[in-house]
Amino acid sequence: MVRDKLKDLQQEISKYIGIPYFSNTKKIFSKNAVDLGKGSAKEIALKTIELANKENIKLIDLTSKQIYNLQKKNKIGIDCSGLACHLLNFYFDTNINVRRTSADMLTSPPLSKEIDINDASTGDLIRQRNGHHLLFVIEKIRDKIIYVDSSLRGRGVHFGEFDIKDKNFKHDGVYRLFLLN
Repeated sequence: MVRDKLKDLQQEISKYIGIPYFSNTKKIFSKNAVDLGKGSAKEIALKTIELANKENIKLIDLTSKQIYNLQKKNKIGIDCSGLACHLLNFYFDTNINVRRTSADMLTSPPLSKEIDINDASTGDLIRQRNGHHLLFVIEKIRDKIIYVDSSLRGRGVHFGEFDIKDKNFKHDGVYRLFLLN
């Protein structure tokens, strides 16, 4: 049962892999989640199709890199908190308001509590850069944490992993949302 749920999560994550990182640094106000860097994989795909149709571009003829560049050029993407919220909502069947979240908010009281990195499990969030960035834990296998995040450094949504004993891996804590307990 748990393995099937994890497999479903990994399938959901695959829909996001390769989507560009987007941060709403200009503080755009919009009712459209995609314009805020908070759209779901489906919303981002539909916005990309809409753009391609408008510009007479056949997406089927483009490589994944060309689609990535088209999305990036047109500010279509997702930030780390948007990605985390969509995955939390999927995995735990919650209804976190994606549009109004930030990495800092998700990892601060009263929404979450800090836990020991050795206790990390699927759905926990690893806070980085003073709460301005986070990683979504997919699973912990012995001393290895496998995660997904969206960042400029990783060219958008990508997988990563690290050994919890690696002193070079910088983080500001591991957090578990209270509503998931």
